[in-house]
Amino acid sequence: MIHVQTSGLADNLAELTDIERNQIPYASMVALNETVKLIEGRLTHEMATVFDRPTPFTLNSLRIIYATKEKLDARVWIKDEADGAAPATRWLTPEVYGGDRSHKRSEALLRARGILPGGKFVVPGAGMKLDSYGNIGRGQLQKILSGLGAQGDRHQNSTDSKRSRANLQRYFVMKRGSEPIGIAERTGTKRGQVQILIAFISKPGYAKALDFFGIGEREAETQLPIQFEKAFERALATRRL
Repeated sequence: MIHVQTSGLADNLAELTDIERNQIPYASMVALNETVKLIEGRLTHEMATVFDRPTPFTLNSLRIIYATKEKLDARVWIKDEADGAAPATRWLTPEVYGGDRSHKRSEALLRARGILPGGKFVVPGAGMKLDSYGNIGRGQLQKILSGLGAQGDRHQNSTDSKRSRANLQRYFVMKRGSEPIGIAERTGTKRGQVQILIAFISKPGYAKALDFFGIGEREAETQLPIQFEKAFERALATRRL
């Protein structure tokens, strides 16, 4: 006589329930979080490759939202806020989606002073000294804005001192006919001894430079099964019986 008992089956069902209720969600959470960390690293490496001299702020501009056992959803996105600086989404999303560049604070100040015409934007001119990342140095920009009387805080603008009056004469808005074309600096006393520091241009556009979603999807497709297998094996080996 073959006697089949349910005790062994009950033990197996109990083990399956523990796996389903605890180990699989835990392994899924770990796999998701390990995968998004790998995606973040891959994207950071890509930014260092496709961008020209990206700043540390740009390379540290990604944010991870980690998954939990209750919410199996991990994300990687661009930081949308920053203390004392523009959020990274302002200049990185055009690199992801393409399209128009957003306004800069300096452009708003120049427009408010009537220096920058409507519909125009600023880019470094041939005479502008750029920092090691290829950007206009903040100190240099502040000096120009102050010399033009374009600072938001009037106390930061040039005063009536002899040195300040010379500074005001040093920087001026260059025009072609009646159209402002940029901000120039006098480098001597002769006519023509000038250099363009900031040029006024029509609204600049960006082509997609960072394949943000493509990289993320390919990395997730490759890594998620690998990371889940590792996490699940570790969860089974360390679970409480």
